[in-house]
Amino acid sequence: MKLEIWSDYACPYCYIGKRFLEAALGEFEHAREIEIVFRAFELDPTSGPAVTTTTLDRIMRKYGKSRSDAQAMIDHITSMGERCGLDMRYASVRYTNTFDAHRLTKFAEQHGRGPDMTERLFRAYFTDNAPLADHDVLAGLAQDVGLDDDAVRATLTSTAFAEDVRRDETRASQAGIHGVPFFAFDGAYALSGAQPKAQLLAALRQSWNNARKTASKSPTSGMTCDSTGCVIPPSASGSP
Repeated sequence: MKLEIWSDYACPYCYIGKRFLEAALGEFEHAREIEIVFRAFELDPTSGPAVTTTTLDRIMRKYGKSRSDAQAMIDHITSMGERCGLDMRYASVRYTNTFDAHRLTKFAEQHGRGPDMTERLFRAYFTDNAPLADHDVLAGLAQDVGLDDDAVRATLTSTAFAEDVRRDETRASQAGIHGVPFFAFDGAYALSGAQPKAQLLAALRQSWNNARKTASKSPTSGMTCDSTGCVIPPSASGSP
């Protein structure tokens, strides 16, 4: 069974949702038979390579919140992270463009280090507060997971894997995915948001059972969403 996850390294709920998923997989009977693929998504493709704003300022501006309400939102997200074992220093993240970080992940996947690179980038952003548009920073993180420095730097200074990232983003747009994390289970069922372990475990089991009942599964159109997530009717056809 294949599980595709659209996420962005600047998204706190994506990091938290990753931990919830790991907890669910820890209880899922067929976890070793799940192929997990992270798909690229940019929450703000217009963001630049330099740090120009703070988390507090961005939340105040984006959501029209007062300073105290914005701080309460930061504290809530930080607390959520702590409850699932994350040292999430969300207030002091250094917000930049994440496109090259996604390209680096594609490179890492090609060399068998995709999961390690994904985890390292999330930790770099939320715990180390590293600016993920900085090529020296990205090269150092790649070395942390055992990737060749020269090959990484050559990749970052080129346009390698740019089309792969854009392809993920195009698929997200075509499926109407406007927020992340977004979990697509075997192309037949989906959940949006940092769903709790129980919800993700139920989705894993439902998708596994559905996959056993039919020989052909494909992503679908006609997706409907409510406050608990998004469901793709298994009888339709299309691409997420």
